Amino acid sequence: MATNPSPRWATWLLKTFGNPDTSEEVEGDLLELYDFWVQTVGVRKANWRYTFSALKLVRPFAKRKKTNGYPTSYLYSPTMIRNYFKIAWRNLLKYKLFSLINIVGLSLAIPSALMALIQIVNYYEYDNSHRDSDRIVRIITDEKNKDGELTNWASSPVLLAKHIKENFAGIDNSATIIRDFDWVLSNGIKTKNIKAIYTDESFFQLFNFPLEKGTYPVEPNTIVLTYETAQWFFRDANPIGNILENPKYGAFKIVGVLKPFNQKKTQFRTDAIVPMIGYRGLNSKTINWSALNAHTFIKIAKGKTSIDLDKQLSQTSAEVNKLIGPAVNTTLRFKAQYLAEISPSKEILKNDPYIQDYRSIYINFGFQLIIILLAAFNYINLTLARSMNRGREVGVRKVMGATKSQLILQFLTESVLVSYLALGIGLFLLWFIKKQVHVSWLNWDIDHLGYLILLFFIFNLILGLVAGASPSLILSSFQPVNVLKGSILPTTFGKIGLRKSLIIGQFTIALTYIFFTGHAFYQTNYMATDNENYRRDHILNINLAGNQNKQFAAEISTIKDVQKIGYTSLSFGNKPIYYSIKNSKNEAPRPAFYYATDHNFIDNMGLEIMAGKNLIENNSESPSPMIVVNQKLVENLKLGSEQDAIGKLILVNDTLSATIIGVVSNFCHYDYERKIEPIVFQYQPSLFKIMCLKTSAVNNRKALEATIKNVWKKHNPYLEMNALWLDTDMYERYYPYEDMQFAGMESTVILVIAILGLIGILTYSLEKRTKEIGIRKVMGATGSEVIKLMSADFIKLLAIATAIAIPLGIAIALYMNSYLVFNNGISYLTMSFLLLIVLGIALGVVGYFSWKAAQTNPAKTLRAE
Repeated sequence: MATNPSPRWATWLLKTFGNPDTSEEVEGDLLELYDFWVQTVGVRKANWRYTFSALKLVRPFAKRKKTNGYPTSYLYSPTMIRNYFKIAWRNLLKYKLFSLINIVGLSLAIPSALMALIQIVNYYEYDNSHRDSDRIVRIITDEKNKDGELTNWASSPVLLAKHIKENFAGIDNSATIIRDFDWVLSNGIKTKNIKAIYTDESFFQLFNFPLEKGTYPVEPNTIVLTYETAQWFFRDANPIGNILENPKYGAFKIVGVLKPFNQKKTQFRTDAIVPMIGYRGLNSKTINWSALNAHTFIKIAKGKTSIDLDKQLSQTSAEVNKLIGPAVNTTLRFKAQYLAEISPSKEILKNDPYIQDYRSIYINFGFQLIIILLAAFNYINLTLARSMNRGREVGVRKVMGATKSQLILQFLTESVLVSYLALGIGLFLLWFIKKQVHVSWLNWDIDHLGYLILLFFIFNLILGLVAGASPSLILSSFQPVNVLKGSILPTTFGKIGLRKSLIIGQFTIALTYIFFTGHAFYQTNYMATDNENYRRDHILNINLAGNQNKQFAAEISTIKDVQKIGYTSLSFGNKPIYYSIKNSKNEAPRPAFYYATDHNFIDNMGLEIMAGKNLIENNSESPSPMIVVNQKLVENLKLGSEQDAIGKLILVNDTLSATIIGVVSNFCHYDYERKIEPIVFQYQPSLFKIMCLKTSAVNNRKALEATIKNVWKKHNPYLEMNALWLDTDMYERYYPYEDMQFAGMESTVILVIAILGLIGILTYSLEKRTKEIGIRKVMGATGSEVIKLMSADFIKLLAIATAIAIPLGIAIALYMNSYLVFNNGISYLTMSFLLLIVLGIALGVVGYFSWKAAQTNPAKTLRAE
């Protein structure tokens, strides 16, 4: 024994645990435990008060020896659980650095998982604010083709709602909606790609979307805007009565504005609502029973059962299949889906926008759990690193009669305590994120907050159990005889070791995620600042508002900083209208994007002319029969080379026989994801809506805008000028600042967690090798040799992680670029920069602790020897 207990302490031990028959046996075990306690906390702290607290947990184990089987109910009683937590808390205080690393790592990782849980709760709260929602049903469709292949659709035929309302018994109301994600609205200067919904008046009776002002749309070419869309176009001005134009469907009069509603908690996300009568008029030829492009909702009467509804839908399915006929080779089966069952979806349905199915939820949540897993690695790694110290504790407790299950419970209690301490800090960080980081995809408005809090606590309990499971199983399996002989070593798997594998895994995941964020930033920044496809800088677009005043243009041209004035029907960055193109009247038409422009606009945009020449300068009010096209149009119409296409005649929109006088190179004019399509540029002044000014590189844009605005007011005293710099407009469209900020924050968290784990292992390694380093220094080892010794293994681990992460990072970049027709390739420079940052920080940490080890004084470290 290193130290004998005081008589007072020994008397208490025998009084508490001993008996006349087994006192010697128990006394020996307890003295062994006391010896371990002295070695752990030191002689000064190993007095009877501290030992009494430590042995309260062991008392039942000693009694188990006397009674040959202590009652299980006592071993797992509240008193024992309380003792587990006391011991866990004291262990946390004893190993302060390791505890801090574990708690901080988990607290940094927890907010991302909590945000994912908030999103899941949101999915269950979709559309729960509508009146009589328990009686609202969506009709979904199973489509079976002639080969027996089944496709599940969330949509149904356009004609179905009317048929149900006319033929079904027990139906209070029905509504049809058709979504159009390819809509464009413009007030001249500001053009917005929007989400539109076609529906009828009964939609507003079925669902709760009240008006802020105006009326619901009923007549053709009328429209209701959401509050946010109205603000985007008109700010605080009253939009009622104003006109917005769609390049395909014409002008729409605004008749109403909806009250603000939470678009993140509904499947009816939209920017504008258009009367169904307009859709029927525009698409009368394509409306049939086989087209599943509508969503049908019905409100069943009180007392009507789902069995009755299913019978009527089955009958309707048979009737519709007869109407479709055998030529289509498909059969339809309609089913009822109650509103509460729509989100989240139990099955994957086609044409089901904004609805997440269970599989997608699992994948998204699993992605967030990666960060939690990295933090759990730290706990596992550091706990196993301390397995030698904890091994003595396990050995003594087993000698005292502790079972494996009791030891597992003790270690799990420690991990759960760590997880709940981290939860407290994580909730504070979550509050900070809510206040400072505006994540566009997350809705913080939760209806059932109590359930969410309960979910948080259950999730954290599971987190603590998962993090502590592996260490508790490994530590509790130690054999006392091996521990007391000192033959237990920190757990390893083969040559590389479990702890080393965890370090490699952490840094591989950290580097891969950081590479992913870097690629996303690189491509997003390219799209937001691109000046190669067309010129964006020093371009000011002014909405003419239907007023092409030549005197205004003449006076603008005299301003010193205005270099050239061009005109166009639509500025780049917005989706233009389609015209048909073909070589002759007998050919099938092909679609092409159409821009009405003049000579100067093509110059202002810096388009590269591959063959021929630009549009001819023209001041006439008549359209020109000469056009400029892109390379893709030449390819689609099979006109030969770019030079061969010059002088060829093509038919544009079935009315204009136009001569190609120039071919420009293919470029991205509105969407970097879209495939390259044919483009036609024609001089047609009646369609000019935008004045495009090319300016010098002015330092004070506000001053230039003010000068131009004064000229505008002189010629248009009753109309506010609407102008926008093209580079600013494109940057705001393409750069999702909040999302990139959040991605950068997550990358930082992952890196910090990996570094914390490295610090913990380095600290432990320094503690365990202190005497070895002292001996080496006594034998003549230099400081540089000690640093090399301490850092060599960790540098190897970082090298392995780097070798794995670089190919993964390149693969991710290639995958991301595959979704973009126009991309800037892989930025190896960005990857190298990020790699240097990560490795620089990691190597700095390794170097610091290695240097610290080299500075130890052998006289102090070897004094006990």
